[in-house]
Amino acid sequence: MELPIGMTVESGHPKDHVLRLNKSIYGLKQSNLNWFKLLSGTMQKKGRDFTPSKINPCVFLKKDCVVLTYVDDVLIIDKTEKDVQSLINSLKQ
Repeated sequence: MELPIGMTVESGHPKDHVLRLNKSIYGLKQSNLNWFKLLSGTMQKKGRDFTPSKINPCVFLKKDCVVLTYVDDVLIIDKTEKDVQSLINSLKQ
């Protein structure tokens, strides 16, 4: 997360600061959409090249790999466990 636009810090780098939320982000109506937009953008980045299904945009396809998403759960299906682990590691970055 980043500081909101227009918020300044007195010292140090803005990314070195912590914000206290008055309301849980899980309770907000837009949190599911924000999570999906972040995940979707990450899956379609150059190097991953997943494409969303035309029938269900929560399903991402790439050659031998299928990624299913539902709310905040992700299911990765691929030919080898090594490929699944490689995708998980790349998503952590």
